[in-house]
Parts: sequence; C-alpha cells; structure tokens
Amino acid sequence: MKFNKYLGNRKGRSVTFCDVDECIFRTFAKIKIIKDGKEINKLNNQEYNSYKLNDGESFGYGEFRSAKIFNETSIPIPQTVNRIKKMLKIIKETGSKSKIIFLTARADFDSKATFIKTFEDHGINMDKKNVYVERAGNLETGSTEARKKKIILDYLKTGLYRRVRLLDDYEPNLKALLDIRDSLPKEIRDKVRYTYKLNENENPIRFWALWVDGNGDLKEYDKI
Repeated sequence: MKFNKYLGNRKGRSVTFCDVDECIFRTFAKIKIIKDGKEINKLNNQEYNSYKLNDGESFGYGEFRSAKIFNETSIPIPQTVNRIKKMLKIIKETGSKSKIIFLTARADFDSKATFIKTFEDHGINMDKKNVYVERAGNLETGSTEARKKKIILDYLKTGLYRRVRLLDDYEPNLKALLDIRDSLPKEIRDKVRYTYKLNENENPIRFWALWVDGNGDLKEYDKI
C-alpha cells in the first residue's frame, strides 16, 4: 500500500501502530521463567507473546527491561526502519497531525533516554509531536494481543483517526486489529463522522493489518 496517500490531513488523520521486536529491530533479550526461585527456562520475544505461565512460575524481566542490552544488541530491520522514516518525513513535510505509535509488548525500560537513543541512532526522529511509545507490558492483566487491542481502542475512542494501521510480526495481534475493525462500536464510528462532517454513506475508518514477515517485508494479513 502507498502510505503517503493516507498520511496528509486532506483525508483525515491516520494512526500507525508498529511493533518493535522483530519489526523495527531484531532483538535478543530473553525473558526468564522462574520457579521456586530458580531459572528453569528462557524465552525470546515471540515465545513470550504466547507463553502461559504454569502453576508456581513467574517471569523474570531483567534483560527485557534493560535499555543497555536493547541499545547495544538490537539490529535494525532496513525495510521497516526505512518505511517508518519515510512516513515521518511525509508527516513533517505536509504538517499532518497523523501519528506513529510504537506499540511494544514490553513494559518500561530502566532508562528511557537510552531506549529512545536506540531509535534515533538509526535515524528515526522520536519527536513527541509525531511519535509515541506505548508499552502494553505496563497493563496488569491480559494476553499480549488483548493489551494491544485495548491501547488501540483507546486511540480510536478519541474520534480523531480515519486511517488505522498495525505493523506486527505476531499473528494474534493482527487478528485483534481485524476484530476491532469488524466489531467497532457505533459510537466510535459516529464520533469520527461528527469530527470530519461525514455523511452516513462514507466509511469513517479504514483498517490495515500488516504482517511483517521474517525478511522484514509487509503483507496485508487478511489477504494472505
């Protein structure tokens, strides 16, 4: 899809949610599985997304919350990094109020400055006017996809966005966006119509669930 067609103000604001691990960067931090005070296993990011704790188990997030490990070991994925940089350039040049939200399953890092520096080291301008980081791991309950779904819905409830995208490598997250599309409450649709003075025949919000494959390439998930 051509992002520049939907980033300006003419067609209304857009919001693009983009996962971080294995979408923007190849990352190598592991999450420990702890039982009876001992480490019994380690999970990578994708394994963590779907892991269900057994009785007596807990997660150890030391590596996962280390901004130093994130900064020193993350490898940028050129296709998505360049795409995000291009989108930010268009947003700036057009004066658009569209947003890019990095939506990660992680919670807060131990150094916000070091975390943000990792993006900027690779040319991604983290100006708060256009970019924000949402940490689904800060929510206390729910699966990864349920937490991300809640955050996305909170943005849509503002009635400000007519174009919604999610770039993610984890299929349940993409399915969650499609579920939002298919069951979006009428009050949200009506709020967008009111914001943009749309008639009843106009679709107020369009959605794109974009799967980032192992090579960093994008595919529209519901067309695979």
